[in-house]
Amino acid sequence: MRIDCIERRFAVLFSEYASIVVRWPLFFVLIPMMVTAALSTGLLRHKQAFMKDELELYTPTDAKARDELAQLDQLFHINDSDPFYATRRYDIKRAGYIIVTHREEDHDILNPLVMHAAMQLWSIVQAMTVQDGPSRRINYPSICVKFPMPPEFGRAIHALFSPNMTTPDEICVSNPLVEIFKLVLVSDRSFLNRSIDEITLGQIGDAVQLDATGMTHLLGGVTLDSQKRIAGAKAMMLPYALRHSSQDEDRVAEQWELQLAEFLAKYDSPIIRTAWWTYETLASESARDRHQLINMLLPCFFAVSIYTILTCCVFSWRRSRPWLAIGGVISAAMAIASGVGLMLLLGFGMTSVAYSMPFIVFSVGVDNVFILLSAWRATPTHENLEHRLRETFAEAAVSITVTSLTDLISFAVGCATEFPSVKMFCMYAVVAVIFTYIYQLTFFAGIMVFTCRREISNRNCLTFMKMKDKVEERLDRKLQQFSAGHWASHQPQDRSFEKNHILARFFKTHYSDFLLNPVVRIIILSLFMGYLGIATYGCTNVKLGLEPNDLLPDNSYGKRTLRIAEKYFADYGSNLHVWMYNLSATDTGGRRIWVVLDKEIELYEHTEFTGGSDSWLRTFFAFIKQAGLLITPENFVYILKNVFLSQPQFAKYNRDVVFDQTGTSLDASRVPVHLRQVGSANQSKAMHLFRRLAETSQLSTGVYADFFQFAEQYNAVLPGTLSSIAYAGIAVVAVSLLLIPEPIASLWVCFSIVSINVGILGFMTFWSVRLDFISMVTIVMSIGFCVDFAAHLAYNYAKGEGLTADERMRNALYAVGAPILQSATSTILGVSFMATAESYVFRSFLKTIILVITLGALHGLVILPVLLTLFHCGRSDDEKSEQVSTSEYDKPPSYRERRDSHQLAEARLNAQYSLQAKDVQIKYLSNPDLFIQSMSAIYSTPSEYAETDIVIPETRSLGTDPKPIGDLPMLALDPVRGHGIFPHRAKLVPRHTRSRDNLHQDPATFHVSHHK
Repeated sequence: MRIDCIERRFAVLFSEYASIVVRWPLFFVLIPMMVTAALSTGLLRHKQAFMKDELELYTPTDAKARDELAQLDQLFHINDSDPFYATRRYDIKRAGYIIVTHREEDHDILNPLVMHAAMQLWSIVQAMTVQDGPSRRINYPSICVKFPMPPEFGRAIHALFSPNMTTPDEICVSNPLVEIFKLVLVSDRSFLNRSIDEITLGQIGDAVQLDATGMTHLLGGVTLDSQKRIAGAKAMMLPYALRHSSQDEDRVAEQWELQLAEFLAKYDSPIIRTAWWTYETLASESARDRHQLINMLLPCFFAVSIYTILTCCVFSWRRSRPWLAIGGVISAAMAIASGVGLMLLLGFGMTSVAYSMPFIVFSVGVDNVFILLSAWRATPTHENLEHRLRETFAEAAVSITVTSLTDLISFAVGCATEFPSVKMFCMYAVVAVIFTYIYQLTFFAGIMVFTCRREISNRNCLTFMKMKDKVEERLDRKLQQFSAGHWASHQPQDRSFEKNHILARFFKTHYSDFLLNPVVRIIILSLFMGYLGIATYGCTNVKLGLEPNDLLPDNSYGKRTLRIAEKYFADYGSNLHVWMYNLSATDTGGRRIWVVLDKEIELYEHTEFTGGSDSWLRTFFAFIKQAGLLITPENFVYILKNVFLSQPQFAKYNRDVVFDQTGTSLDASRVPVHLRQVGSANQSKAMHLFRRLAETSQLSTGVYADFFQFAEQYNAVLPGTLSSIAYAGIAVVAVSLLLIPEPIASLWVCFSIVSINVGILGFMTFWSVRLDFISMVTIVMSIGFCVDFAAHLAYNYAKGEGLTADERMRNALYAVGAPILQSATSTILGVSFMATAESYVFRSFLKTIILVITLGALHGLVILPVLLTLFHCGRSDDEKSEQVSTSEYDKPPSYRERRDSHQLAEARLNAQYSLQAKDVQIKYLSNPDLFIQSMSAIYSTPSEYAETDIVIPETRSLGTDPKPIGDLPMLALDPVRGHGIFPHRAKLVPRHTRSRDNLHQDPATFHVSHHK
């Protein structure tokens, strides 16, 4: 069954469209150029449209963590003006740290020499200034977030200097240990009647009370003595925090962080080494890859241009088409410029990931150049320009439409994902693909008209000068003599076949013979089954999620900082925020609210991923016990609000409790729980544990940690990938069924989609590529890309109506084998420039696209041809003719039936060629297996047998006036069998035998006898 109604109408439509382009090619060239020039003005604002790489761009928009953070901020909002308490902070914006280690790795830092160097470094950092206006400079103390003077800090100052010495109420966020050492070294006072030279770090430690619970979050690699006191450490953290509540403050803070990173990159000390992380680290470091990709756009353009030119040239100054190749490359570049410019003019932002889009769309956009050129080469060389271009677009434009639609659908499905960076990438890609398709049918079509016009007028491909006719005449004469000699030996050759690309001839002859070998088919199927087995095994071991350091280049300082932080501070991570809300409306079943709250907190403490908590409730009970007060449900809120929270030492707990509007009931309570041993490998597991605890609580409970947003991708990436594949696959299958004439061929295309995606997922594992939002978008893209190759082959295979499966496969490979190979090579060449980027994100793009193109080409050129020929369900012409010869021979048709059949065929020929079917002759055709005779040769009176002479004209007319007949197999002559496949068992026999040498001089007369 064939469903070709839509395909045939598209072919007619594009054929008529080609006639319009032939008449006004300059119009189709100039209009896209003017549109591109107008839309390219949007590229001027790409710097303003660039969005900094922040974690929000790489987490799903519907992530539960976003709602949890919003609720936490609503209940326990913190301003920059509030005292800074690290355990209560959930906003990491404009905060960072410097990690100081010994020059020698893993050496102890708790010695005066290292502490002195760390103090000097921190003093320089605090003194750094940034310009704020023409005459104002801002340093760290001017924009820092302050926190109350810790009690141990004040006691240390009093112990080291004087009990009567005044201390500030607030200090900038920093490491108290360094601040103490700094105060001691810069003081000119005596230190407890001793000189400063006698100060030892141990004495400072005694004053600051370095116990394991007070300072471990600022010291890494800590070793403890028998009394659980700090005996040594291998790293020290110097934290900072900047105000950013207003736009001006945020701008100044950003400048200060950038200057800090620039200073530390140049800082060198013989004693210590530094590693640092700022809020701008991710954005500034990923921008390096963005600049690198921008710099690679021009080399990519030239490399793809050179490759395209080489593939469009042959060993002929007339038939080489270098300017056509350049036009195809320029068409793809114009489409990208128009698409990106339009999106920027409409106000869309652009992320670093979107900068990889031009490499992908540009490489794929050039692919259709090879399809159109292959279709042009296959057209009869004797026809006029309009006829050849009509045939070219009728053959190739439908195939291009199928692949463009599938690419568009794949990217459109990607726009529906919940990852903002992926959505933005796919939106730009959708617009670029649309412009690519439009410009190929307009700008490139116009360039093709000018190129083909030059070729037909016999002009040089480079200079456009008229070539001498003698050269062409000599080549024509040789080809005519070769064709005449071959025809006489019953092996006719088509000049269009000889003039086609060497790769096209290779695919039709040697390569097709290779694939048709039964042994080769068995080997290919065996290897294919092995491929599916290995890929399936890889799918079962695929790794999920993107790690934070994967967003950074390999040589980024940020990666080194994250490794050091995980090495020395893994046990001293951030805090899990646990809060219970709607307490005033909660029925506790007669139990006291503080008992219920304390039991809930115990569930989150000392788990696999947590330690203890800093609970206001327990501190409150200790205070009540020490004060000797009695707590009852009636006075609980009053004592908590007016007695406990009014004490300065308990000020940090003010942000942990929320009362109802009347102020008489506790409505919400928050407790920070210390996290430990939470890394990229177990973030998802930890998040699920905490959420399960919250869901099973009898109180309304919420949980949040700063790693939740990043861990959300582990939950979203796999279902998102599978659903995107399903949606895109269904849409692509629908397009294939509508535009590929044979449903069975469309189903094999669908099978190729499944096979290729299984291969991509499986072999990603072996290539160290995880399933994350980056590989997810490339897998979704693969649905469109892999269909490109399979659809080209399946479409051309399905067009071969009335041929054997093997002949269909030969013709399909002849038409698209070379373009598929050239397209795959050009795409890999174009995207290979992304290898210059250093981050995992772009390497992941590169690896998955190489997998997509390689597996797609193998399916299109190896696996699909074998499957189509082995499982072909249609009947060939041989089978149909054999059926006619066996079943109709004993029951010949009537004279009226024969006449009606002949008249219909004659009308089709006359309509196509405007020929008068009077002279009986056979003419050479572009198809090597077909010859045509006029219809009068088979008209006869209703007698038992009729005979007609057919005169073969001179050989010169064979080479100068070939005429294709289209799809009329009943008029075909098979020179190998020696008879024609006429409607009524006609056969062609020579009346006069002539030698091959004299055939080109004298006509040869043949005799046709046919059964009535």
